[in-house]
Amino acid sequence: MNHRELSKEIIQLTGGQGNISQAWHCITRLRFNVRDENKVQLEQIRALDGVLGAQFQGDQFQVVIGNKVAAVYEEIEDQLKQDGKPQPEAGAPRSRGINAVLDTISGIFTPILPAIVGTGMLKGILALLVTLGVIQETSGEYQILSSVANAAFYFLPFLLAVSSARKFKVNEYIALTLAGTLLYPTILNAFLANQLEPIRFLSLPVSIVNYTQSVIPIILGVWLLSYVHRWVDRFIPGPVKVIFTSMIVLVITVPILLIAIGPLGNYIGIYLEMGTSWLFAHSGPLTGIVLGGLMPLIVMTGMHYAFFPGTLQNLSKLGYDVLLLPINLVTNMSQAGAVTAVFLKTKDKSMKSIALSSGISALLGITEPALYGVTLKLKKPFYASLIGGAAGGGFITAVGLKCFGFAVPGLLALPLYIGPGGGMANFWYALIGIGISFTVSFILTLLLKWDEPKQATTAVLTDEEVRAVTVHSIEEKKGEVFSPLTGEVVSLASLPDKTFAEEMTGKGIAILPQEGRVTAPFDGIVTMVAKSKHAVMLTSTSGIEILIHVGLNSVSLKGKFFDVKVTAGQEVKKGDLLLVFDMDGIRDAGVNPVTPVIVTNTPDYLDVVSVQVKGVIPMNELLLLTVR
Repeated sequence: MNHRELSKEIIQLTGGQGNISQAWHCITRLRFNVRDENKVQLEQIRALDGVLGAQFQGDQFQVVIGNKVAAVYEEIEDQLKQDGKPQPEAGAPRSRGINAVLDTISGIFTPILPAIVGTGMLKGILALLVTLGVIQETSGEYQILSSVANAAFYFLPFLLAVSSARKFKVNEYIALTLAGTLLYPTILNAFLANQLEPIRFLSLPVSIVNYTQSVIPIILGVWLLSYVHRWVDRFIPGPVKVIFTSMIVLVITVPILLIAIGPLGNYIGIYLEMGTSWLFAHSGPLTGIVLGGLMPLIVMTGMHYAFFPGTLQNLSKLGYDVLLLPINLVTNMSQAGAVTAVFLKTKDKSMKSIALSSGISALLGITEPALYGVTLKLKKPFYASLIGGAAGGGFITAVGLKCFGFAVPGLLALPLYIGPGGGMANFWYALIGIGISFTVSFILTLLLKWDEPKQATTAVLTDEEVRAVTVHSIEEKKGEVFSPLTGEVVSLASLPDKTFAEEMTGKGIAILPQEGRVTAPFDGIVTMVAKSKHAVMLTSTSGIEILIHVGLNSVSLKGKFFDVKVTAGQEVKKGDLLLVFDMDGIRDAGVNPVTPVIVTNTPDYLDVVSVQVKGVIPMNELLLLTVR
């Protein structure tokens, strides 16, 4: 599936363009604000070829893509623009509390990452070239490249003005004008000349503050601008809005920004720096151990965005960061150590391949493929990676490791740990921290006994064996899935649909139906009914999640020939009628009626056993066993 096809599927399964109020991406994930979470077909998105995982985190829907996220997002953005850019509606669900804060920070800082990561990497490369004697700090080449490396941070308020304006839904060019007033020579020159006597505006003092490289003042200013703009816009007649609205908005907002909000934001930044210094002065290694151990969990929940303002503030004012970037470096290497051990230890060819590719990504600073594809799936390697991250985090905070630029925390970012003056001690500390995290995680993963992923068993069992397995399964809390249809049993591997044949959605079996009725395969609850009525998902009382997908590519029928008898959230008993369908109509439409029955939470089990793999199975006969 190419990027365009994948983006179309994601938009459709997220509820369509009308259900998306905002879309953006980070380094590995697509992020959405949706109006109705119930319209998001989570399991079907997880099953897409090219999707590593999908989840709701607070009020945000995330689709994990991995290294190709930017290309997929570009296609999504193009398609949303073609259909009309999504706008929030009255009554649309809004984030609240900490979710609202994280959602706002994420939406503001993610779009500017390419600029600050690119210039940050250039800064590190320049430091390396100076250390190696390849370039001199007095040369013209260094001065030009240095201006490029420092530009994004020096003019950071301009970058944040645009991303904040998009997040707060206000005109970007007015926001840029707001940033321009913060960096205007009247104030900047006075600061550089040490003329700190406030300027008077209507008898109120305008403090002389250096807003270059500042973070918080412009964000607060654009937030205020969004409210002032909406308020002013109500009272200005349509024909003269373009003339008077922006003028009145700026005349109101700029003085408030310069007199109150700007200095307040500056003080917040100062106290963030002081707070970081206090934290390391009083707890040092303990902070690194705790954050190093918890950082993968923090990243998974999106909480790492809470560190972004402080990180950029420290880089701008101090010239280095001692918290987020160094900690992320060692925890990423810890993930790499765990998946490298899995690669060497596993006998499963598919897992070996995933571990190799995700290990390379983790070394480069992209850990989602390792997290979702390997360590979380196998569990014990994930625990080992947490311990490795804690060990490395404790060391780097004990020695005070500094990162002198913003970049993806991987091996390519190592030049950023060379001191601006060419000192190498900090660089060696970084290498030692990486070595500790990688080695501890690697060794623990090799020593811990973790369960190998297993392929679906496709042996035909005798009646006696079935009874024996069933009795044992009850004792071991194994789960039973009974046939929802009457028909001929077909292996998934024989299906022409790659998603089912390669068990991307989970293990199971398929049935070529002999009658157009589908019943509940166990006692449980209906969790999803496809809009096109061709598929139903259920969860048993013991936690088995089942997808019954009538026909291949039957979504193209748009509900024709299907009659659903249940609704999402409805409780059902084994044998209850779920849906009926017209087999002849489906065949005449050119659709194969073969019906996959899939255990979608297969990773929760050691195995999924097909009790019968050939012949005709009657409805409500034992079909699958899940083995814990």
